[in-house]
Amino acid sequence: MLQTKFLSAGSSQKEALKYTCEIVSKIFLKDINYPDVDKIDIRCESANEAEELNELLWTYPEDVLLPHNLTHKNPENVFVEIGYPGSAFGENDKKMLLNVNPDLPNQISEYLYYYQLVIADNSKLRERVATTWQECKSMGLSPSFIDN
Repeated sequence: MLQTKFLSAGSSQKEALKYTCEIVSKIFLKDINYPDVDKIDIRCESANEAEELNELLWTYPEDVLLPHNLTHKNPENVFVEIGYPGSAFGENDKKMLLNVNPDLPNQISEYLYYYQLVIADNSKLRERVATTWQECKSMGLSPSFIDN
């Protein structure tokens, strides 16, 4: 069964992007608290957000250089592929989807792990991710929430 976790990622999009960089670096460095995967696909809400995350991953965290790229810019031989709705991620059997976008993507069955970031903005983003939680439950998934 698809392991589904909802992770508290701060109260703004900027905090969520930094948190994304931290999680991805821990997974890349094989932190035992995270799954061992060959690749991580990150789904942002927009092309602009994907570009912002791509730039941030070059500088943060400071002590980790993560092989990454955007889906539309030759993402071969990278650990992290960054996209947005409408992007086509590459094929891999042992991969994770890290969803910064509050909406449930269509292709989660392609993954072993689905991590949904929760931005507690007390507004629209939080409401949309609550809908995603309900959709996961209705699909027979057993999501868990982790408050960091």
